[in-house]
Amino acid sequence: MMIVIITEELYHMRYNSLMLIDTHCHLNFKAFEEDWREAVKRAKKAGVKKMVIIGTDLKSSQKAVEITEKMEELYATVGFHPHHCRGLRGEIKEIEAELRKLAKSKKVVAIGECGLDYSVYRRSKYKSKEVGLELKNLQKRVFGAQIQLAKELDLPLVIHNREAKKDLLDVIEHFCKPAPSGRGRVEGKYPRGVFHCISGSQAYLKQVLEMGFYIGVDGNVTYSQGVQRLIEKIPVEKLVLETDAPFLTPVPYRGLRNEPKNVTIVAEFVASLKKVSLNKIEASSSKNAEALFNI
Repeated sequence: MMIVIITEELYHMRYNSLMLIDTHCHLNFKAFEEDWREAVKRAKKAGVKKMVIIGTDLKSSQKAVEITEKMEELYATVGFHPHHCRGLRGEIKEIEAELRKLAKSKKVVAIGECGLDYSVYRRSKYKSKEVGLELKNLQKRVFGAQIQLAKELDLPLVIHNREAKKDLLDVIEHFCKPAPSGRGRVEGKYPRGVFHCISGSQAYLKQVLEMGFYIGVDGNVTYSQGVQRLIEKIPVEKLVLETDAPFLTPVPYRGLRNEPKNVTIVAEFVASLKKVSLNKIEASSSKNAEALFNI
């Protein structure tokens, strides 16, 4: 069996004519503290024309805004990830107020990463690993506040779902259903948004699509058979590409830090699964990202 070694030169020759968008990366995380600018340059050289940096709490959201205001091709989201609800004692109004302030930046294009996460993390900065009823209810309230904020500001949502599928859809329904006598919530209207790093059954995917959401596909598509089975059911008109860098590094670079440039690998793998050209995935995913985030 012949093994092909892809050098940096070959990599860029192969991809630098593309115009892709990484709609979900964390250049604001510690993993990129020393070289986020270089990571952006490598991505641009590989054909990634725009990148959306995702906030996961107040500190990382602030950092995302600061970074994106330094480079034209970068955009930010501000949000509060459900995992960080472990560190809260009910400061939901304060979080909402701070996110609203951060969202005033012209570089902020969405609210999130927000949602529900019932997974028990093996590694976490929080001592408690239990996901009990009290924590689940707090996550729902924090998620609901961000749904309402997104609708108020007319911004899309970046939605995180981990082992909370039905509950997550129930929360969206609850905060989007008509309020009594038409007061408060927008009647029956779902916010725009994307389900980040899609997983689950085809039936669940169908529900999400019927609600009008876009679907984010990440590097785990290169090694997860479950995600691969979903790809054929995702219309190209609803697909956006993500890396979740520095996480979910695709094959053949698993074990290394993920970078936005690797969205090219995700695009190529999706194209092969859907049996369409790379150019088709490039064009449709970029058009979808620009429409979703208004970038």
